[in-house]
Amino acid sequence: MILSRVVKGVAKKVEQRPAVPPQNLMGLVLTLAKAMIFVYSETLGKWHLWDLSRAILYAIMDKGKKTVPMECGERSDCLQLKDPDMLKDLYELKRCLTRTMLFSKKRYHSRLSDAGFVEEDVLLRENCEILVPAFTVVRDRESKCLFVFIRGTQSLEDTLTDAMGAPVPFQHKFICSISHDGEVTRNTISGQAHCGMVAAADWIEQHCTSILLRALRDYPDYKVKIVGHSLGGGTAALLTYRLRETRELSTCTCVTFGPAACVSLELAEFGKPFIISVINDSDIVPTLSASSISDFISEVKIKHKALLNAAHRAITAIESHLPLVSGAKAIANHAVTSGAKRLMKHKKRVHSILHWSQHENIVSSSNSKSSNEDESNFSSDESDYDDDAFDEDDEQVISGEELLKLLEKLELESQDITLNMNVQEKKEATTKEITEENRVVHNEEKVGAISTLDNSGKHPLYPPGRIMHIVPSRSFGNLSSNHNGPDEKHLYLYETPKQLYGKLRLSKGMIFDHMTNKYKKMLHQLIDQLENKHYQYGG
Repeated sequence: MILSRVVKGVAKKVEQRPAVPPQNLMGLVLTLAKAMIFVYSETLGKWHLWDLSRAILYAIMDKGKKTVPMECGERSDCLQLKDPDMLKDLYELKRCLTRTMLFSKKRYHSRLSDAGFVEEDVLLRENCEILVPAFTVVRDRESKCLFVFIRGTQSLEDTLTDAMGAPVPFQHKFICSISHDGEVTRNTISGQAHCGMVAAADWIEQHCTSILLRALRDYPDYKVKIVGHSLGGGTAALLTYRLRETRELSTCTCVTFGPAACVSLELAEFGKPFIISVINDSDIVPTLSASSISDFISEVKIKHKALLNAAHRAITAIESHLPLVSGAKAIANHAVTSGAKRLMKHKKRVHSILHWSQHENIVSSSNSKSSNEDESNFSSDESDYDDDAFDEDDEQVISGEELLKLLEKLELESQDITLNMNVQEKKEATTKEITEENRVVHNEEKVGAISTLDNSGKHPLYPPGRIMHIVPSRSFGNLSSNHNGPDEKHLYLYETPKQLYGKLRLSKGMIFDHMTNKYKKMLHQLIDQLENKHYQYGG
């Protein structure tokens, strides 16, 4: 008892400890413990292992599920972007992604010249640690821009940063206006953000702000842009919020590819003017958060319970008809047994009457004086023969009449019994069904109430800024007829609302669609498609 209290107290202190990159062995142990406690509390501490595996299996086998690309073709708040002027933006997005892929590699030096850079253009390079993703500060003379490229998840340290996904309070003190005297007016927007990514963004801010300010003094006409993919995308967005609080960096912008769900809805909407998030097809990462996982498992459990209740009601309904079959068999057996008993009784009665008749004939023949012995014998033989014949005919007639009467009586009895049994069974089945439905409704209301209470304390996270979703025409399913032709390779670009990403979406391509190579391929294909369309119409 005392030990459990001590363990709970230590766990609570570890959870309340702020997430910072560990500086020593004790800090490393506490950081690992914090990550493990959060992962356990959101998985096995809340759900059984069977619940997790069943939820995944159900999501994979569910043919009626809807992915984000499918909903893009149905929802009216999804805006298709088909302006030819989008080509310029797509060129810039592809350039940012290509350079992010370059500086995400450990051996990027050999390819600097191919990308148009020299060694002096790399202003800062930091390798990854726990709560510190690898990042690079680069000066691009061609586009007159200072880039901060943040790498996605590629190591165990990055995975631990991802695992610390508890929502924590996050404030953005943005600059409203600057007076002629240089006085800055600020306002604050508050929300929740991914714990590990907040720690990573704060650490990067401390190390790159001075580098950026120095470079801006040397190149005052340069812009600042933060770029990242996956974990790097979420960290880049949070870093942009932090940097824009500095007066000299208040105009910096951000581009993310497949960003993690990292901010609450208020912050995500606030970042629309300066953050662009590109999402490819069925990429799962933008929908992956502690809240979406919890809601996903709860939804599967409710559906599973409803399925079990429906099966139970069906089995109960089938079982309610089984006593009728056994009752019919019992009635038939009773009719046969009763009929046989009555026939045996009737046979005994007939034989006793015949025996008495034969005895009377013998007495009358012995007292007769006019008959000789041969005639008496002949008469006796003949009378015996006639009596036997009479016995058989009488037995057949009587048996037939009695049997018909018996069967009619049994039929009436069986109808009464069956009717009573049907009425009784219907009453019992109706009572069971009503009781079961009341129990199911009560359970669902109870689950709904618990879910509502849980949701009140949850903080859903979403991908940041303005979302541009790349959707292949094959993802529309039956809706492809509403678009430009049945070509499965045709791509569409949609601006989508944040609410689409508050629900976890599982699909076959959810992992492959998250890879940077897939993003690059889809952007290249989308650019070629728009170029062909542009040239086709004489652009």
